[in-house]
Amino acid sequence: MRKVFSLLAIAALVTTTWMAAYAADAPKHSIKEVMKIALKGPLNKKVADGGASEDEKKQLIELYESLAAATPKKGDAESWKEKTSALLAAAKGTDGKALLKAANCKACHDSHK
Repeated sequence: MRKVFSLLAIAALVTTTWMAAYAADAPKHSIKEVMKIALKGPLNKKVADGGASEDEKKQLIELYESLAAATPKKGDAESWKEKTSALLAAAKGTDGKALLKAANCKACHDSHK
């Protein structure tokens, strides 16, 4: 009986450790969620136009960080990294035109959707 409890305790510890490690690697927001809030919604354009609050700018950066950490359904991983890195850099910058240019939906969708 003691062995059974020991094995269950070890299994629980391993499961908890694995779940914590997986949660740390997983993006905070899904690709679908980022698309809905940042690109289909007004957030990206609002930041690019200069009418966003500091909290909205931080939210956009957080969303694009999740996008960069996500894995697309298809396409080359290097292409995904290049496009999402450009989008994140533009969101962190102050050039609204660069942000709008980086948020080219067709370029990503042709390769990754």
